[in-house]
Amino acid sequence: MNIYEYQRLVGKIDDIPELKDEFITVYDVKSHKQVVQFCILLGEHLIELTGFSPINEITASFEAMIRWMNGEVNYHEARNLSLQISRIARDEKDIMKVRFLRTMAQIAASPHVKYHGLWATDFAVTLVNRMDPGNMDAVRQERRMHIELLKKV
Repeated sequence: MNIYEYQRLVGKIDDIPELKDEFITVYDVKSHKQVVQFCILLGEHLIELTGFSPINEITASFEAMIRWMNGEVNYHEARNLSLQISRIARDEKDIMKVRFLRTMAQIAASPHVKYHGLWATDFAVTLVNRMDPGNMDAVRQERRMHIELLKKV
């Protein structure tokens, strides 16, 4: 699988390829821990963007991610929470919440594999696609936010 083209499981993405490429350029030089730190920032951003209250599993995943970055636990705790969030998404009927939860599941899985941080951004773009269909300015703004958040870590 080409990690940079993770659209099969995400579905169609209305994206800005040059901004995704710019994100990948920054992503490629970041450490695994920096990507996990970015993922926490991305999750917080998406909670604010959507207005959805984080469920207990999301809050617990952020805490597990911090413990992983501090070397207190292995990746299993966060990955298991990611799987729980995915199960919740399967039962959700609201497509916006499904996209939100699937994005949060990718974020939570980032201690397991660095690439989940990259894939989470594609999921986030599909969330923006659903929030405001056809609005490429919203997609552009979201991708720029990803780049800025990643540069901060």
